[in-house]
Amino acid sequence: MKKLLICLIAGVVAVCFTGCDEKLVENSENMNSVSEQSDIAIPERNYLVLVNRTNKLPDHYEKSVNIIEGKNFFGEAFRIEEETYEHFLELRDKMLLQEVQIEINRAYLDADEQKDLIEEYTKEYGEEYAYNYQGEPNYSENQTGLGIDLALYFAGEKIDKDKELMQTEAILKEIHSVMAEYGFILRYPEVKVQTTDFMYQPWHIRYVGEEAAKEIYEQGITLEEYLLGE
Repeated sequence: MKKLLICLIAGVVAVCFTGCDEKLVENSENMNSVSEQSDIAIPERNYLVLVNRTNKLPDHYEKSVNIIEGKNFFGEAFRIEEETYEHFLELRDKMLLQEVQIEINRAYLDADEQKDLIEEYTKEYGEEYAYNYQGEPNYSENQTGLGIDLALYFAGEKIDKDKELMQTEAILKEIHSVMAEYGFILRYPEVKVQTTDFMYQPWHIRYVGEEAAKEIYEQGITLEEYLLGE
């Protein structure tokens, strides 16, 4: 009888410990699952992110944006942030009504592509020009996917080189006057070179969202001044 009782007690204890072990394993797996989810958590999209010579692209920023691929009128491929592209198409349609055809020359570039672009600029325009018009990798707005270098299709010709585009400034200013309605600003204005530390680029526009774009345009300020009160 005593042996039977001892066996029964031992069996109960064994079941309890087995059950506890299973719970511990289950809880451990749940904790690992939560830990893994937090490790891959992606920050919210930030359409007001500031990237310039002194503000580095935030770590993991590129994981927070949905970069898509597209082709322009000339059949050239580009990559761009999804919402930015949607609003660009609306702006493009608006300008077509005014018989102005705008296209995307370039938008999102990763760090290696930005390095290549600087080398291309240096070869074509010289080192000083390249510095004045392009940011270093990880300090370039091109890596946000929110900036667009425009091209024009005018009189049957593609216009996408800096110096050619500068000669179409009057047309580009027509775009500047309406693009805030679609969430875009002129990123590097002519009278704000000391603030942005980049030369005037009438072809380079930046998506910030409609509310911010209208405030920046109406106040005649830059993104730096809007965010930092410079």
